[in-house]
Amino acid sequence: MAQQIELAPARVGSNLHDDRGAGSPAKAVSGYSLKRIAGTLIVALLFASGVIFGLQYIVHSAAYESTDDAFIDGHIIPVSAKVAGRVQAVYVEDNQTVKKEDLVVELDPRDFDAATRQKEAALQSAQAQAGAAQAGLQDGIAHIRTIRATVDSDRATAAADAAQNDKAQSDFKRYEDLYKTKVVSPQDVDQFRATAKSAQATLDAANKKVLSDEAQVEEARAQVDALQALVESVNAQINSSDANLATAKLNQSYTRILAPDSGWVTQKSVEPGQYVQAGQNLFALVPKDVWVTANFKEDQIRRMRPGQRVEIGVDALHGKAFRGHIESIQAGSGARFSLLPPQNATGNYVKVIQRIPVKILFDEPLNGETGLPLGPGESVVPTVEVSSPEYSPVPVGIALVVLLVGLFFILRQGLRRKPQPVDVPIAD
Repeated sequence: MAQQIELAPARVGSNLHDDRGAGSPAKAVSGYSLKRIAGTLIVALLFASGVIFGLQYIVHSAAYESTDDAFIDGHIIPVSAKVAGRVQAVYVEDNQTVKKEDLVVELDPRDFDAATRQKEAALQSAQAQAGAAQAGLQDGIAHIRTIRATVDSDRATAAADAAQNDKAQSDFKRYEDLYKTKVVSPQDVDQFRATAKSAQATLDAANKKVLSDEAQVEEARAQVDALQALVESVNAQINSSDANLATAKLNQSYTRILAPDSGWVTQKSVEPGQYVQAGQNLFALVPKDVWVTANFKEDQIRRMRPGQRVEIGVDALHGKAFRGHIESIQAGSGARFSLLPPQNATGNYVKVIQRIPVKILFDEPLNGETGLPLGPGESVVPTVEVSSPEYSPVPVGIALVVLLVGLFFILRQGLRRKPQPVDVPIAD
């Protein structure tokens, strides 16, 4: 009959050595202790690694905010025809890069050239009419000046005739009084009477001549006013013809469609020989300057501010990171500015976490280094540094204390000696 008795490891080892020989039980006990020490060290390392990674995760979560609801954004410039016409030549292909002011499409310019020449002829005709009207106006002004000089001369003559008339009338009256006293003869009176009548007639003729000259002055003034109005009308016609010519030349220049900016040609829908209407889209131009629109949850933007550093991982480049910074934060959620904003005042309300668009600019050229054209709509993952990721002494100290205490208890439990059960035969 055999009973199981717990003995100390050292004693069990000596008894087994003495009774059985070869020392095999001692080696088994030693191997078992090494395995226990190795397992204890592994558990301790796993515990330490868990504490370290947990600390890193806590610090990273507090210092960074990230989202996968983010996309590259940029301007999409629709290039359209400003005038209607038949396409004469197309100088670009899909996905081709162009520079600003490059010729991309050319319309047939013959109709516009003819219209330009017609407007030039109309302008020249108006200018000729303006020259004739201006010459007539100058002649009218000179005629007025001549008539005014004649009026002045006739007025002087009338004044002289008036003086002669006054003298003749005075002489006639004086001789008439003398005739009453029989001092002069009747022949003398008749002579002075005739002289007085002649002087009066001359004065009347001179006054009428002055009135006639003044009437001619007024008539000349009316003619000058009419010529002035004609000059103004022709000048207005010149301005109109000049504006029409400028419009014709502008339309003529629109037959050469130039790239409004540098970028990639996309969605090309124009071919030679096609007739296009004014305002019809020919293709879209995507400039190389792009940014990121990241839709963060509203509880993530509490500590976000313009200027904070951002690391942007681009999915198309297998997560390659680029540096950037926050440019601005939209004042309002994206849902509020959608085509059909939610009406929360009607029906049952279910709270949904809103997304706030955040505009992020790249600090380094994106399309200059990659060789792959990156444009609007491609996915990125931005990570915003909302606070300094430096470790604080308090969490580090707490983590070290937890780490040391945990390691102490693990090693203590793992290295503690425990009696091993050994089968010892006992005689009946």
